Amino acid sequence: MKTKNIKSFLTYRIFFIILILVAFPLFIYLAVLYRAEYKEQKDDILITLNILASQISNNIEDNLKFKNEIIEVIKEQIKQNRSDLNVCFGKIAQDFNLDAIFYVDQASNDLYVVNSSKPAFIDRYIKVSKNMLDSKNTLFADGFFGCNSCLYYSKAIYDNKKSIGAIIVGFSQDEFLQDLPRDKYFKNTKLQIVDASNKVIFSNNQKPLKSSDVLSAKKGLKNLDLDLILKIDQKTVKAFHLQNYFFKHTFVFSTVFIVLLILSFIIISYMAKPEKALIGVMNKIKDGNLNKRYKKHFLGFEINYIGAFFNKTIDSLILKQKEVEKEKIEKQRYVEELEIAEDIQIGLLPKKPLDIEEVDISFGNLFAKEVGGDFYDFFTKDGKIFFVIADIATKGILACLYALTLRSIIRSFATYLPNLDEIVEKTNELFIKDAKENSMFATAFFGLYDIKSKNLKYFNAGHPKAILRKKDSTITELTTKGLALGIEDFRVDINETTLASGDLLFLYTDGIIEAIDKNNKFFGKEHLIDFIKNSKDIDVNKTIQRLFKILQDFSKDVSQFDDMTALIFKIK
Repeated sequence: MKTKNIKSFLTYRIFFIILILVAFPLFIYLAVLYRAEYKEQKDDILITLNILASQISNNIEDNLKFKNEIIEVIKEQIKQNRSDLNVCFGKIAQDFNLDAIFYVDQASNDLYVVNSSKPAFIDRYIKVSKNMLDSKNTLFADGFFGCNSCLYYSKAIYDNKKSIGAIIVGFSQDEFLQDLPRDKYFKNTKLQIVDASNKVIFSNNQKPLKSSDVLSAKKGLKNLDLDLILKIDQKTVKAFHLQNYFFKHTFVFSTVFIVLLILSFIIISYMAKPEKALIGVMNKIKDGNLNKRYKKHFLGFEINYIGAFFNKTIDSLILKQKEVEKEKIEKQRYVEELEIAEDIQIGLLPKKPLDIEEVDISFGNLFAKEVGGDFYDFFTKDGKIFFVIADIATKGILACLYALTLRSIIRSFATYLPNLDEIVEKTNELFIKDAKENSMFATAFFGLYDIKSKNLKYFNAGHPKAILRKKDSTITELTTKGLALGIEDFRVDINETTLASGDLLFLYTDGIIEAIDKNNKFFGKEHLIDFIKNSKDIDVNKTIQRLFKILQDFSKDVSQFDDMTALIFKIK
């Protein structure tokens, strides 16, 4: 069925009818009214801010004028050269509710405290800007004097028209803030005192406000070259205005809601029958009657279209369900075949160590999938132990097939050929015929150990180096020159070494050192070597068990990426 050009559904039609009749004109009216009332409210607040700024600036000027009078009293006490100036400063500070009084003098290029109501600051050099000596009166805030909630007012002392020091009085910031109103609009008013360069000398709120989002008023402070600024966040004004606006117009909104509800109920009642019919069909299908279908209704309009589309969807779902069931059967058959392949692969691997007193053998593996490309093999012949560990360069069922093929080739040649180099060469020649066409290859480590002489001959075909732990815990890696199997013909150069009682030979595939944790860090060869060193006094079977437990814990939160296989020989 082709998709029609639907001009209106039931929901849209009802919405637009109500919008045209009631909601849209009312919305326009309310929007215009809101903007007008908000502008009026904002203008009122700006007027109030300017009045408030004038009042507060006058109060600040009166406050500082009084501080000037206190400083004059202090100057008189200093001129008298009283020996108890510090005590006198303390009494004055207490009488006039000051935080502290400081008399600072200039020595060289530094300012230091000569006398103070706080003895701890006497003879201390201060870091306050020298602007206090350049101006007759200075207002500043500084935490150097030990009070972060204080303001400091200073007056320079002159000798022959040259400033030689200053008197500083500290007082609570609250003296400037006590005139701020506490009503809902002005309780969050930001009060700032700034200098001519707009540097903030004092602010009751350190939170920055964007200049475009504030209402502000500015008044100058006489004799200080400073400005008082009051700021209110427009967002706060808007929030309160919106709250008041909706509260004031609750009746209008309630009426509109009731009208919309009645109109919606009447219209939907007449047009809901086709919808109920469609829902009834859906319920029947939900209960299992898959043959039920929607039939067109006289007042159906777009519901008829939806019903026809629903009928087609159900038909498609039934067809898809049959396909899914077919795929499920095929997948189950594949899983069963995979389990058979897993049983075959595990069945071909050695199940127990060789019954040899001179050598302890242990082994283990973890496949990344149900089957994998890692394998190992070992058996005795003519007083020697032949062993091999290999890794096919892929994973899954394909790796399993090549692994079974390569194992069969190696075992067939290793059974009757006496020399290790011949076994490797013949294996590679035959494996190339199966692998080269599909660009497949395998790494492997071959070994032939003479039980009596303890001589080990070995060859490495592109595999991770074998790790030899000597009895004294020194570590040596065994390897040879050699390509991986299945790439091209190559010459086999055998290396050999003599083992001793207590030596341990550890062979593994790269899946062990390339195991990763949740932070994408590799387990690594150094970690593996440390493990082998620290396992000197542990039985080889427990060594294998412990290694794979460590690997599982290391990668517990990550899916296993590659097969992991290990083979251990310990000389008694």
